[in-house]
Amino acid sequence: MGCAPTNLGVGGTLSTDTADLVAREPPPVSRLYVLITGLNDARLYGASPVALGSFTAALEAILGGFARAHPEALTVTVEQPHLADYSRHAPHDVGSHEVLDAYNQRLREVVSPRPGVVLASVTEWHPGTMLAEDTVHPNDAGHSRVAAAVVRAAHDRGLAEVSGPFGVVRQSTARGHGDHESRPRLGDRPQAVTGLGIPVLGPTTA
Repeated sequence: MGCAPTNLGVGGTLSTDTADLVAREPPPVSRLYVLITGLNDARLYGASPVALGSFTAALEAILGGFARAHPEALTVTVEQPHLADYSRHAPHDVGSHEVLDAYNQRLREVVSPRPGVVLASVTEWHPGTMLAEDTVHPNDAGHSRVAAAVVRAAHDRGLAEVSGPFGVVRQSTARGHGDHESRPRLGDRPQAVTGLGIPVLGPTTA
């Protein structure tokens, strides 16, 4: 589409950090927003009901920020796929499949009443082969599956301009997982999206 990517995702942050970012710096106008957040909350706080409540409030704030930036835009929120091992990178070591499922369920509850927001579920996900060596961030195969889920969700809502294959356009440096530093990755096609949360899609504004 000939647009410059604008990735606002920062690895190692919490949903509340992303909400604070949206409050400080309103998102740019974009036809499509992509949000992936909550994994670090689940890994840091485990089954804490207080943390789950903070996650809920953060989602409401982030989605509200998107709606104010462009009321007619589509937002795709992505369910967090499972990890293979939650025991690494203390203090982010108290997550589990069950905790992550609870966060995904809360995401579905927040998204459900919002007509401009859709949920993307990552299918054919295999954590043993789709995560990087740090066991937290997706590798190229994992990014491909997440991107396919976003494309599918956007297509289902009639946003035909978003097409695959594409992956990460730019990934922010990710810290906070045992000082692991994520490498930048280049996707096949810049798209008209603005990404917040875990950097999965390189956004562009049209």
